[in-house]
Formats: sequence, C-alpha cells, structure tokens
Amino acid sequence: MFQLSNSVTQLRIHQRSHSSRLFPCDLCSKAFGSASGLQSHRSNHGLERRFLCAQCGKRFKTRHGLEGHLRTHSGERPFTCPHCPKDFTALAGLNVHVRRHTGERPYVCTVCGKGWPSGGDLQKHMRMHTGERPYRCQDCGKAFSISCHLTEHRRIHTGERPFPCPQCGKCLRRKFDLEKHLLSHSDVRPYGCSSC
Repeated sequence: MFQLSNSVTQLRIHQRSHSSRLFPCDLCSKAFGSASGLQSHRSNHGLERRFLCAQCGKRFKTRHGLEGHLRTHSGERPFTCPHCPKDFTALAGLNVHVRRHTGERPYVCTVCGKGWPSGGDLQKHMRMHTGERPYRCQDCGKAFSISCHLTEHRRIHTGERPFPCPQCGKCLRRKFDLEKHLLSHSDVRPYGCSSC
C-alpha cells in the first residue's frame, strides 16, 4: 500500500520501518526504525512507571494500564464474555478468556509444540522444560515454577485454611481439597475399585 507523508523526514522514518531497523533495544532482541520508537519501547521494560494509583501506590507504564487497574478498586467490569456470563476489568483479560472457549492457542511452545491461549500460560509452561523454579518459600526454601503453588504451600507454614465446607464447616487449604471433600457429603462415588 502506498504511504503518504507530509514531510520528507517522516517519509524517511517510515521507509526505515520497511528496511533495516537502525535502533536496536539493548534489553531485548527488538529493533526500531526511529529513536523515538526505541524510546517508547524501552519504557515497556519497566524503566519508567510514571502513572501512580492514588489508592494503593502501584505504578504503571501507561495511562491505559492505570485506567484498567483503577477498575479493580471500583469493581467496574465492563467487558463481558459473549460465551458465558463472566466479565472482566480489561479487554486483554476478556480476549484470553474467549480463547479458552474457542480453543484458539496462538502461543506455541518451541520445544514440544503445545499451544497456549496467553503468553503468560506459555511462560509458565516453558518452566517445565527449563526446570526454572523462581518462586521460593522464605520459611523452608522449597521452590516452585508457578506462584499459586507457592501460595498454596505457604499455608502449611501459616496454618491458613481459607476454604470452609458449607456442609460441616471443616476448613481446607486448597480449593481442590474442598471439592474432593464435598464428595463425602454426597452419594457420588467417582472412584471405583477395579477388583470388586
């Protein structure tokens, strides 16, 4: 497609975007056709978090990021899934969720070829291949590849049991344990003995 520019300088900057990238980022493998493009990109590496949430003190790289975060305080969830009643504070969260309905998995593992609906899911999966366990328990030193596994583990040390049974009041450490426990109050017997 033919690109129109209102100055020769703008045209040259635009033409660089089609040819070699002259401004490489020293923090990742990306390169840009202009110094301003590189400068804008570098702020994505967390070098600048100028937008401050007055309610909790968390900082964001973009105004858009802050606006999305503010919805977590207000409870506003304007993005609703077309497949189910779940709603979201951010469009990005909705997009990932919709992929779970459609089965779309655009983030593909270069090691085993398995696809994932989000970049975060792929990043967690890659730790299985690399053996990386960045989440370490400060009490016992045990390490985990996923942060929620560390959160569950920490309950061993704290004694926290945040999942109470609505039938008997017994409190459990994990949601999975509660779901399993609830079977004891029902007639459902999903585990059968193969011998009898």
